[in-house]
Amino acid sequence: MSTILSIVAALLLLSILVTIHEFGHYWVGRRLGFTIVEFAVGMGPVLLKTTKNGIQYSLRALPIGGMCRFYGEDENPKDPRCFNAQKAWKRFCVIVAGPVMNLLCAILLSVVTLAAYGNIVPVVAEVSGEDTPAARAGVQAGDVLYAIDGKQVLYYNAVFSLISEADSESAVITVERDGQQLDLVATDLYDQETGGNLLGITVSAGRQTYGFFRAIGESFNYFAGMIVETISFLGKLVQGQVASTEISSAIGTTVILAEAIRYGLESILRIALLLSISLGIFNLLPIPALDGGRLLFIVIELIRGKPIDPDKEGLVHFIGLIALFALMIFLMYNDIVNLMRG
Repeated sequence: MSTILSIVAALLLLSILVTIHEFGHYWVGRRLGFTIVEFAVGMGPVLLKTTKNGIQYSLRALPIGGMCRFYGEDENPKDPRCFNAQKAWKRFCVIVAGPVMNLLCAILLSVVTLAAYGNIVPVVAEVSGEDTPAARAGVQAGDVLYAIDGKQVLYYNAVFSLISEADSESAVITVERDGQQLDLVATDLYDQETGGNLLGITVSAGRQTYGFFRAIGESFNYFAGMIVETISFLGKLVQGQVASTEISSAIGTTVILAEAIRYGLESILRIALLLSISLGIFNLLPIPALDGGRLLFIVIELIRGKPIDPDKEGLVHFIGLIALFALMIFLMYNDIVNLMRG
C-alpha cells in the first residue's frame, strides 16, 4: 500500500475511533431526552447532510474525527432544552458515555484480535544453568510464563518488572506447559552482582492461540494489561519521566497508524485497540475542556447541591482548551522535527 493511501486509511481509522466516542454521547443523550442539534462524521465543511427528528446527520470533508452537538451547550440554562438545564445525573451519564464507548470498543477489539491472531506471550527460550533459581524450580525451555509470585503476566514486557518485584527468598512461578498450568517454587532469587532478583532464564516472544470462547475470557486480561500500561505511561508523564519523542500529536499518531496499516490487519487491530483505550482514559482525566473536566464539575455540583456559575465553568474550560491547543501545537512541531530527522 502506498504511503498516501496508508495515511488516508490511518486518518479514516482515527476518525472512526473518535466517531465511536461521539456516538456514545449521542446514543445516551437520545435515550435521556436531550435535544441534539447535529451528529457528524468528520470535521470541516459539510459534504452531505440529512435531517431526521430534528437532528442533522452530516458527513463532513475532513476525516479527522466527528462530533455530537447538543442544544445550548455551555450556555446559561434558562431554556429548559439547554444541555445544562438537564439534571446532573443525566449530564453525567451523557458525558461519561463517550469514554465508556471507547473502552467497550477496546474490549470488542481485544476479543477479535485474540480469536483471530492469539496473543504475544513470554516464552522461556533457555534456562541459563543448572544452579539457577529457575532450574532448581523445574522451569523448562518452552514454558509460557503465566504469573510470577501470584501476579499474572498481563503483557510481554511486564515479565522483568514482575521478577524484580517478586519475593527474593521464595517466589511462585506459574507456567503453562502442554496446556496445563504448573506452580513452580523458585528460591534465592537475589543476585549479589546485579543487586536485584535474577531468575536465570532467557525470554523470547511467542504466540499463543485461543479458541473463540477462551479468547473472550482472555480478552479481559489483555484489556486489563493495556489499561495498566496506559495508566503507567500517564503516571510517568506526570512525573516528567517521559521523553518528548515518546508522545505524539495527531501527526505522529497518523504516521504510526499508517505504518501499522502497511504491516497488515493484525497490526491495525492492536494499534486501534491501544488508541481506543487511550482515548477512553485520556478523556476521563479531570482536565478542563475534556470529558473528565466536565464530569468533575458535575460531581462538585452534586456535592454542593447547586451548579457552579456557568460563566465561571465556561472560563475554566476555555483556559483548558487554550492550554490543550498549545500542547497540541508543541507536539505537532515536535513530530515534524522528529520526522525531518528520520
